[in-house]
Amino acid sequence: MNLLIGISLLICVYVAGWYQLHGQFINLGFKKYEYLLIFLSVPNTYVSIRAIKMICDHFEGAVWPNRILTFCIGLIMFTILSYYHFNEQLGLKTLTLIGLAGLIVTLQIVWK
Repeated sequence: MNLLIGISLLICVYVAGWYQLHGQFINLGFKKYEYLLIFLSVPNTYVSIRAIKMICDHFEGAVWPNRILTFCIGLIMFTILSYYHFNEQLGLKTLTLIGLAGLIVTLQIVWK
């Protein structure tokens, strides 16, 4: 259960982080209030720390599974949000990489 909650929290962290970084290209409010985004990054960091702890606990203290999962989740969320907001098309190379990232996440969770 900790793994599922940790991954869900990381998805939220990556979505919030994506908007903090790329929101300036979507809405002028992000650019106008960029200093406010700095303060909003503090709770995002705290949630990230808690999520990593949950995932680390699931994998009995191993830190590499965290790195692999965070990389793959970040890649997948970046792809989804960039496609949705900027209509960036997914080529064969990008689709292959996303598929491999999904396979890596699956292996990381299933293979202990």
